[in-house]
Amino acid sequence: MSALKRFLAVFILLCILLSFCSCGDAGTDARIYFSLEKMPETLDPQVASSDSELLVCRNIYEGLIRQNEKGEMVPGAAKSYEFSSLTYTFTLRENLRWADGEPLKAEDFVFGIKRALSPETRAPFARLLYAIAGAAEFNSGKKTVTPASALGISAPDDKTVVIKLAYDDKNFLKALSMPVSMPCRKEFFIESTGKYGLEKDCVLSNGSYRLARWNKEDFGIRLYKNDEYTGAFKPKNGGVFISRDKEKSVSEKLLSGDSDIALLTAEYLPEIKTQGIKETSVQNICWILSLGGDFNENIRRALLGCISADVYGKILPVGFTVANSFFPGCLNAETDDMSYHLPYDPTASREIISKEIKGFKNKKFPQTTLIYANTEPLRPVITEIVGDWQKNLSTFINIKPTDKSLEGQLLEQTLPISVFPVKAESTTKEYIYKFNDKYYKGYRFMPIAFEETTLGYRDNLNGVYMNYSGGYIDFSYVTKK
Repeated sequence: MSALKRFLAVFILLCILLSFCSCGDAGTDARIYFSLEKMPETLDPQVASSDSELLVCRNIYEGLIRQNEKGEMVPGAAKSYEFSSLTYTFTLRENLRWADGEPLKAEDFVFGIKRALSPETRAPFARLLYAIAGAAEFNSGKKTVTPASALGISAPDDKTVVIKLAYDDKNFLKALSMPVSMPCRKEFFIESTGKYGLEKDCVLSNGSYRLARWNKEDFGIRLYKNDEYTGAFKPKNGGVFISRDKEKSVSEKLLSGDSDIALLTAEYLPEIKTQGIKETSVQNICWILSLGGDFNENIRRALLGCISADVYGKILPVGFTVANSFFPGCLNAETDDMSYHLPYDPTASREIISKEIKGFKNKKFPQTTLIYANTEPLRPVITEIVGDWQKNLSTFINIKPTDKSLEGQLLEQTLPISVFPVKAESTTKEYIYKFNDKYYKGYRFMPIAFEETTLGYRDNLNGVYMNYSGGYIDFSYVTKK
């Protein structure tokens, strides 16, 4: 009888322990529910470009280097590295494996980086790797030799990656932590027959998480712990469920409790600031007004001299501030110590315009439309600027929103007037390249406003650290009560 009692006591104790282990979303078994405004179109790390694509790639892949919760560059798939005579030598961790259980080798990193630099890949962040010997020439397509002889990257054995640089680049380790530098298994890539990164079965990763589901029709992605991952960044939760709701905004889902965390643009901030939602932000976007080749330098100067930051700054919404330079706060560009706003002088601008239009065929300012990236928060600002021009300069300029990317304007200047956002996604050098050295010449551009990108999250989450580049957040740090 006593033996039966002992058995029952042990059985009841086990039941109690099991009930605690299965209690909802607690501890390392928790599921983090993340809401996105736009779902990824590709999970190919070499060509990922949107916030959603970079975010998922950051969490399912691991490079030689990885960013920790403080944004510091630390060894990832590499257990150590040495740097001497412009040469990095990386030694890989023991027992590295892909999510399918196959060994991950040094050659996989070499193939991934070579693929990123191949002109055929058209990797949007290939420039981050230009410090590698031969990289710039190879990526431009100028060299006709094979990649193996053109690039300073090799794998002398399965555990060693050697990268020779053409010049010292203080941001190179950061570049190796970005999705563009992730490994790629050549055999798997070839077997994907053009669908690599475009379908769930054509995604093979090596990071803290694995891709368990990718339903494009219902906009659902599920990431689970990668049981094959043996590195130092094992998730503190059970997985991340990513979704986009066709009916609700990301802010509405966060406020209703349908999601734990969401990536928010400034337009959603007023909704969450009074609702007890935690937030962490980074100022990483500059809205720029561009004046194209339809206007000569005098007219461009007149238009820019009739924009008052003191006026439109008062109507900027939450999450926006007046930009007196082109460099948002995340870049901390120490050399950028001058203002790019001309003194507000409507009288002088009016005199210039009056003089210039005398040379026009109809003696009138040409009919013009200002095209702007479609965002409701900045519409009042644009309306204010155009209204000021009309009142002071008698210029009648229409405004029209567009959902198309306008970043090409930075290089091509194909529109007469446009206002568009430029995002700092990597390094100061890469950011400046977008301006093609013209941002301070000939009154072509004026910074209008800085915008913040925000992670809003409920108070049951801890360990939410935000970085402005390469996907914003590493979910492996996040815990859920």
